[in-house]
Amino acid sequence: MLLEELAKDLVEVTSSLIGGRTINVMNTEGIIVASTEGERVGSYHRGAREAVQTGKVVNIRKDQLSQYPGAKEGCNMPLRVNGTVIGVVGIYGDPDEIRDVAHLLEVYAAKYYQMEAMLRPRLSEAALRCQLLEALLSPPKDSLSTVYSLMDRLHLRLTFPVTTAVISEPRDLSLPGCGDALCQRLEQLDFLDPRTDIWGIVEQRMVLLAGAKPNRTLQALRTLPEDGYRVSLGTPSASLWEIHQAYRQADILDRSGGGWMQDIADTQTRCQYMLSSTALEQAAFLDTLAKQLRETFSPQELRVLMDSIQCYYDCGRSVTAAAQKQFVHKNTLQYRVKRVLDSLGIGQIPAFWQEYLVRLVLQRLHEYEV
Repeated sequence: MLLEELAKDLVEVTSSLIGGRTINVMNTEGIIVASTEGERVGSYHRGAREAVQTGKVVNIRKDQLSQYPGAKEGCNMPLRVNGTVIGVVGIYGDPDEIRDVAHLLEVYAAKYYQMEAMLRPRLSEAALRCQLLEALLSPPKDSLSTVYSLMDRLHLRLTFPVTTAVISEPRDLSLPGCGDALCQRLEQLDFLDPRTDIWGIVEQRMVLLAGAKPNRTLQALRTLPEDGYRVSLGTPSASLWEIHQAYRQADILDRSGGGWMQDIADTQTRCQYMLSSTALEQAAFLDTLAKQLRETFSPQELRVLMDSIQCYYDCGRSVTAAAQKQFVHKNTLQYRVKRVLDSLGIGQIPAFWQEYLVRLVLQRLHEYEV
């Protein structure tokens, strides 16, 4: 709804204009949707409900507070757009003392919403879709009212389960405009439906929310050339509440630099996700260890050492197999592994802990290079 979308901005702007007084914006059900007193958001305001029902200003004085649960003394004024009450704006204070300020707030708020109501229809469908995508990728408790409002205006309905994909061009990720080219490439595959799918560019990568046709979506994405794109898929979402988490999964997989098609439903990919997400959560600690390695070894030497120890772990800690893959003597491989472990100060802890920690550090070092 227009009211909820703009309420927070209205409260912040108008409060500073009238000396920092407490201001509330309530919807037509009398629920506070924005307030300079954040703890009141979501609570019921009986005075606001009365203002909606009567279409008149409701003044509440101290001796009347018992009659108005959830309210404080002040003036509560209906907000009208094109003659329709869309909510209520309230200001704290003795109604007799703040009458003039309250009237100015009423006029300002009405003009504010009236202007926005006139401007909103002029927004292009593309701009609205971008707003919708941004809202869906945000934590749902902060954005669901915006999501429903935008879907209504676009006549769009997501059908569940929703497939969330992040598609990037690793080689050209830093080039201006590469995101738009990627978007055009996906649109040419002719599997996107503007009535049920949402897509757009986020940080030069295409983010796709495809509704209720996972097999068709996967088949289309698999037609992309393996050497030019990376596709990362989160867990299918059964509701709007789950899309934010699915996007986070796909985003982390994309940034981890794995293979061209990474589906978190795959066991190996899920393990990679767990490793990468842990690396993000423990970033400060891992950054300290990564810095320690970068200060101990030159960039070229560090690259050789980390390639060797990763090969060692990928070969199930088999010195013989890793040495063969690295084309070095077994003693050389063992020496390289020992140098890394000793530099990190973890030479004496159990082997499993060593491997887990080193893989996390490898993940952080990779992110520095991307």
